[in-house]
Amino acid sequence: MNIGQGRRTLRFAVKIGLATCRGQQQLVWIGLVSLAVWTTQGRAFALCPLSQTDPSVTVCTPIPNSVVSSPTHVVAGTTDSHPVVAVQIYVDNVLVYKVNAMSVDTYVKLSVGNHLLTVQGWDNTGATFKKNVTVAMTPPCALSSKNPSVTICTPGTSATVSLPVHLVGGTTDTNGVQSVQVLVDGKSAYQNSSGTFDVYLTNLPPGSHSLNVTAKDTAGITYSATRSIKVTSNSGLSKLRHIIFYVLENRSFDNYFGMLGRYRVSKGLSNSIDGVPLNTTLYDKTGNAVHPFHFQTVCHENLSPFWNESHVDVNGGKMERFMKTALPSTIDPGGTWAMGYYDQTDLPYYYELATQFATSDRFFSSVLTYTNPNRMYLFAGTSFGHIRNDSPPAGGWTQPTIFDKLDQAGVSWRYYYQDNGSYLPQWSTYQRDDSKMFSISRWYTDLQNEATLPSVIFIERPGPSGLDEHPGENIQLGAANTKKIIDALMNSPSWASSVFILTYDEGGGLYDHVIPATMIKPDNTAPLLQSGDQSGDFAHAGFRIPVIVVSPWVKPHYVSHTWRDLTSILRLIEMRFNVPSLSARDATADNMMELFDFSTPHWLIPPTFPPQPTNGTCNNNLEKAPGT
Repeated sequence: MNIGQGRRTLRFAVKIGLATCRGQQQLVWIGLVSLAVWTTQGRAFALCPLSQTDPSVTVCTPIPNSVVSSPTHVVAGTTDSHPVVAVQIYVDNVLVYKVNAMSVDTYVKLSVGNHLLTVQGWDNTGATFKKNVTVAMTPPCALSSKNPSVTICTPGTSATVSLPVHLVGGTTDTNGVQSVQVLVDGKSAYQNSSGTFDVYLTNLPPGSHSLNVTAKDTAGITYSATRSIKVTSNSGLSKLRHIIFYVLENRSFDNYFGMLGRYRVSKGLSNSIDGVPLNTTLYDKTGNAVHPFHFQTVCHENLSPFWNESHVDVNGGKMERFMKTALPSTIDPGGTWAMGYYDQTDLPYYYELATQFATSDRFFSSVLTYTNPNRMYLFAGTSFGHIRNDSPPAGGWTQPTIFDKLDQAGVSWRYYYQDNGSYLPQWSTYQRDDSKMFSISRWYTDLQNEATLPSVIFIERPGPSGLDEHPGENIQLGAANTKKIIDALMNSPSWASSVFILTYDEGGGLYDHVIPATMIKPDNTAPLLQSGDQSGDFAHAGFRIPVIVVSPWVKPHYVSHTWRDLTSILRLIEMRFNVPSLSARDATADNMMELFDFSTPHWLIPPTFPPQPTNGTCNNNLEKAPGT
């Protein structure tokens, strides 16, 4: 059918449909109806119901506030008592497409970020009418520049993963993508009509598997990407009799480990780290161009990692407003200290620890906001709506915690505090289990008897003591304190059967260049937004954070690129000790088995580590970027 025939068929179908369905004598031209019709491009597709407002534009796709790929598919129709002669598409108030028809079905290119998409109709009287739709062109990760191509974001190449397998990626294609199909071992497992894919694959038996993602675009071109993975059987996990986790404060991956790749190269290892991009140029509050820079001080002012500021920092995937949301400062009015980073000269112990044992450059905080909601995920697998450091009710939060689940399963646990800054008293768990809280001084003696050491141990960060590495504190003092805690484990009888997980609760408002990962919502509770809050959801993680997994049983020098968040720690505990999950988030989290090799203990005799200096210059006046 040629274009002219397509247009006549469309109008005929609409006229008859209106006369029959509405029973009205006046003819109202409708550009699209809820049935399959031919467009002016001569293609058939299923369309959406249109508004009966006269005149009006109905945008069928994309839906408001959705995350879209580029080019994004725009389908819209019009309702008008006069013939519609043209439909236009504007992106951020700039005309990008026009068709002399009463409907539109096309693909529009969008840059990364938030956009206002406007579809405007014209009729033969000269009247215009429009519909605005706000969308975000946020790719799931940094996509290949090759055109066309498929990029698989997670799992990492040759990764060992647990079920369900989270497969995420996107396409690069100047044509619109018509379909994406996922094949597991040659059999179709998932299909959609988007330029991105985000699916949890289940029912894969333990062992090796091939994941193939094939896309087809509007020009009929097909292209694909393949990833080999291994689904873990969890064999050997019983060799871990003690899981210890220690979560410090407010550091992004780029801020702490952005230079870890270069350090690995200096040790004869591969630079397999997605580190800080030194050539990135962002602009501070005063308009100065700023690159990531090496801090000249081991302490600096606090920033603003709150819900609103964090969502502004992401800016639809641009990852470029960290300086603009920094707290007001007389020392650094431009907020440039958000772009500072540390390296092995500042944190030699952490750099060597991460190099000798296992780490990941795709480990995220659980929610895009600040401390307490993330620590809620750490304890409960959900923040049950909270996005702020809200005060608990009398008796504490009643949401079940991992400690409650351990109690119910008869699994021993202990909570060591280092000062009076404990978080557990904000939970009702504390009312039942306060007897399981001990001073850190007990840690050093308890380690000497492996048989009585609890199965799960949480070590509270020393906030009031200034050793939690929070912005405002001396990071070297905090790192030296961590070394003391880990050294005690390594030199104890408990070392051979333990894993120590060191990480941070959130990014602290410090720059990180990687887009937050998508995750399963923990539950059906929506964010407790207040008037004026940034829109957001619990289907995304927060920023990347440093993580080091320390054990005789980890793969030496290993770097994972598979997406995880804080709830992966919960999943590891749950899998090891047969404990039920707390929410949909931890139930679907990867259990971190990729980082272990239970065939042999590689580090029964721990490597030697450099001392952690504590004499670095701590002076907030030195926090500014050079030249600003």
